[in-house]
Amino acid sequence: MGFFDKIKSMVGVTGVKLEYTRVESPWPYFDPMIKATINVKAGKDAVTIIGTKGTFYAKRTVKGVEEKIVLGTDISNPENCASTQRNGVFVDEFPCALEAEGEVSFTFFINDMDVPAALAEWGGETPASAKANGITFFIEGEVDVKETLDLFDPTLTQEVEVYHNEIKQQPEYQEEDNFSDSIYNTVIALEEDDDDDEITFTPEQRKLILSDDYEIEYSLDGMEVLALYSLGQMHGKVVRLKDIIFDNPRVGLFKIEHINGHRNLDFSNPDLWRSITVDSISITFSKPNEWGHDASKFTSLFHIKNIALLKQ
Repeated sequence: MGFFDKIKSMVGVTGVKLEYTRVESPWPYFDPMIKATINVKAGKDAVTIIGTKGTFYAKRTVKGVEEKIVLGTDISNPENCASTQRNGVFVDEFPCALEAEGEVSFTFFINDMDVPAALAEWGGETPASAKANGITFFIEGEVDVKETLDLFDPTLTQEVEVYHNEIKQQPEYQEEDNFSDSIYNTVIALEEDDDDDEITFTPEQRKLILSDDYEIEYSLDGMEVLALYSLGQMHGKVVRLKDIIFDNPRVGLFKIEHINGHRNLDFSNPDLWRSITVDSISITFSKPNEWGHDASKFTSLFHIKNIALLKQ
């Protein structure tokens, strides 16, 4: 079986058929996010989809009694949804009118999970200990169909296999109390015609960005993003990024264009990045599309919620 498995489907009372086209199975146990794509196909009557809910949970049976722990959810509705392009126009994902026999797909990004911690009391700190203690994992997708009046919304559940992905720590170095004499603490002015480098992708980068099949090397979360040496190891590489604008993480090429006006950035020596005061910074995050690429630009590290370096 591949990284994403195509699996069974279910037909709801409205004739709406659900089918997972992608489920991240096997899933890396120490990853904080799991993804799945569910396809919704209408029956003989038109329906309106007004939301979705993806739930990742663990289950075990003790003395004949089934127990369940919800590990994470992803809920979308008209008040909390992404934008999507329909007929060449960007609109809210919900509500979504589906004609008879029509179909549409939605992706769950269930994130911000700490599965080993959540299952510690069950003895599920690792995949091996989870298996030894009879813990199994499932993803459940629910589609909110307006015509069911919340009584018979179709759901589809699939068991998820897990594997032990290696936990890699981000590069670290010991901070010193004395102020850094690094060249990067000197602020230099950028020339008016000093533009960012042209955005290009290698064939390997393009393939990784457009694929859902990847592994995480390490990640920086919240204030950890301010560790410039660790962040700098991601410069010019493909990352998974979550920022303050988009709720769902995105995969793309990460480049630090300048720090304090310096464009020639050397991230090979941690001593150069001790106690740096960032007066100005420019970061681009880009991904290829049919017109070339689309890119986001950040001028503050506080725009980044989480960033993970992908294995490449």
